[in-house]
Amino acid sequence: MSATALAIMGFVLIIIFVAVLMTKKVSPFVGLILVPIIFGIIVAAVSIAPGTGFFAAIEGVIGSISTWIREGLLYSLDKEAVKVTGGTIGTSLLLLFAIIYFSIMLATGMFDAMCIKLIRLVKGDPLKITLATCLLASIVALDGDGTTTVLIVTAATLTLFQKMNMKMIYLAMLIVIPNSILNFMPWGGPLGRVIGVLTPVDSAVESGLFPILIPCIIGGMVWAFVMAYIMGIKERKRLGFVKGQRDVISQSDIDSIVEEIKNRDKDLKRPKLFWFNLIMSVLIMYLLIAGLATGWVLFMIGTAIALLVNFPKLKDQAKIIRENGGDALGPVVVVMAAGVLMGVLNGTGMSNAIAVTMASWVPESLGSHIPFLFSIIALPGLVFLSNDAFYFGILPVIAPIAIQYGGTAMQMGVAAMLGQALHFASPLVAFIYILIDRCDISFGEYQKEFVKWAWPIFIIYVAMAAVTGAMPL
Repeated sequence: MSATALAIMGFVLIIIFVAVLMTKKVSPFVGLILVPIIFGIIVAAVSIAPGTGFFAAIEGVIGSISTWIREGLLYSLDKEAVKVTGGTIGTSLLLLFAIIYFSIMLATGMFDAMCIKLIRLVKGDPLKITLATCLLASIVALDGDGTTTVLIVTAATLTLFQKMNMKMIYLAMLIVIPNSILNFMPWGGPLGRVIGVLTPVDSAVESGLFPILIPCIIGGMVWAFVMAYIMGIKERKRLGFVKGQRDVISQSDIDSIVEEIKNRDKDLKRPKLFWFNLIMSVLIMYLLIAGLATGWVLFMIGTAIALLVNFPKLKDQAKIIRENGGDALGPVVVVMAAGVLMGVLNGTGMSNAIAVTMASWVPESLGSHIPFLFSIIALPGLVFLSNDAFYFGILPVIAPIAIQYGGTAMQMGVAAMLGQALHFASPLVAFIYILIDRCDISFGEYQKEFVKWAWPIFIIYVAMAAVTGAMPL
């Protein structure tokens, strides 16, 4: 097929893929596999030499599809450059073991002591409560799962907010803003998708993208605590709190909340192993951030050790894996399925044809600014599109164009992540509905408040990326 025909095929593939996800006709897993396979079959069939027998043609099509999927999921080999490029399997393994690992840590009560300490420290002061809630949400959000963060933080603080008559919309923001920032963690869904898409372009992205995003994370978290401080001061004034003279909640109320935390999943708690679990978790994070070991290897080994030490009985180990494996299955199979889309786009030549075509549309004067422009496009893109649609449908098309103009896959990875600043304003984020239900607010109230506090985060992200050179303006 000609380059023009391949480009057209690629555009149609992406449009159909995004459309079926947006209209919820199929799940991301199904769309990522079946849509590219259909187009791959067409390209493979058209490419068969005239005169080829029917059965030989079928074998050729099946062989091509199989090769492309293998290259997208496992690895591809460039014999001329003597280079092996990994597929999406590494990211899938990271998500799998990281989610299970943090589920074990939550079940054993590693975070309980922190929750209880924070609740006892606040002593009815609205400012201390907002700051403590923000800190608690930041700690729990490290597991990369929004639903888990909402359930744990509201379980610890909802009664406190209600008894003190504090604004529920503030509780929602104190949970969701830190969660949106810490979605940058390697086992979080967005970064996993970006790494999965860009690693075949540049293998350095797999281990190098997260470290250069750390300044953005730090800047965003500083803003989250500034937000918590502002909210706390406002609530002090509204509720008439006077330090040392007037509390808003009694000590007995605080004690009852602490008891609720202590009694939750009591049979799984391992208080005597708190320091062991904490030290192991800190060590894993250090090795991951320092780039001294592959992420999925660290969490795989960590999960095995955590199971053996915390639950030495075989039946308990099986129960923990069975109960928490479901949380990991969803994001893992989606990233694996993304390997099919990536493999077909690259193997058929559609990706390259699209890049060449779109590159011809970019004015020469704007070529060097593509990463920055893409970060701006990502803002509305990640509000109106799901992570899957944007990262698997749009990023693979734009990244090669940026590279043609002197950009890098790493810069495009940074740009793609910055749009996460507003992503949780999207009605497509499932756990948001759990959050607004728990906090008893409407989606409209939530969205308006979230956008107000989230815009500065994008500005901070861009500034930090520009200062560090992660994404030149």
